[in-house]
Amino acid sequence: MSSIVHPLSAAALFNLSGWVAVITGGGTGVGLMMAKTLAANGAKVYITGRREDVLKTSADAHGSREALGPQGGSIVPLVMDVTSKDSIKAAVQQVGDQEGHVDVLINNAGVWSGRASARPDAGVEAYAKSLFDDLTEENFHKAFETNCAAMYFVTAAFLPLLVKAAEGPNKKPGNVINNTSVSGSLRITQNGQFPYNASKAAANHLTRQLANDFHHDNIRVRVNGFALGMFPSEMTLGTSNEQNESTYDVEQFRTGMKAYGVNLERMGTAQELGSTILNIATNDYIWGNIITVDGGWVLSAPGNF
Repeated sequence: MSSIVHPLSAAALFNLSGWVAVITGGGTGVGLMMAKTLAANGAKVYITGRREDVLKTSADAHGSREALGPQGGSIVPLVMDVTSKDSIKAAVQQVGDQEGHVDVLINNAGVWSGRASARPDAGVEAYAKSLFDDLTEENFHKAFETNCAAMYFVTAAFLPLLVKAAEGPNKKPGNVINNTSVSGSLRITQNGQFPYNASKAAANHLTRQLANDFHHDNIRVRVNGFALGMFPSEMTLGTSNEQNESTYDVEQFRTGMKAYGVNLERMGTAQELGSTILNIATNDYIWGNIITVDGGWVLSAPGNF
């Protein structure tokens, strides 16, 4: 029997052997799902975050040869605070010294920063008071700092290493993938979470702008985004287990989504997220797109773009 791998087989299309990846917020939730996906297909994946203990736990639990399989790469913990330029520069220096290039940077780190408690049906006085008092300047600053500005500064700092990917082992252009969320594409406020949704809309536009500029002949780095719906994570559920993975009650989830007027059967899975990431990361013909992965939320939600 021939051992030649067909060029259109999944094993050939999504082979990441020799790839170097960096994922911000990679220790838990969807960041960890993506790290496991890339590493299982051969990549060396640096997972970054502020909590060193969380990163080490995830690398130990999910980055072993037993966990990743015989074709797996590795998962490496790397402390980096995406809101600190000094921390970003230190991480870039470490990856550059170790690897010399980066094939894919995934800007995944994000925060949720509060909502107004009242709705318009409470009456103008109560609603206006809630809008003004419940949300602070800090709520907005925190959301935009992490969900948009940090995406910009991390990408800018890693850009030279991404450009070097084209001359690296894989001879493919480096690429950036931004996690922007369906919340950046909805007119509904999801019960008053203005800071988060506005920051994610800004991240969508930032993604398009970076994609445009990085298409220049002197750069040639692909930039794309994916707008996720609901996936199990510490952000959506508030907790995770000893291996930094989150689980949820399906019926409770369905009931909660109906409060938004959305009929969703379940959250997304690691496999569904993984197939999306592999497609964007490996397909050199995808430039400047934001791909929605949400189980039909945007289709059914009232008032989306």
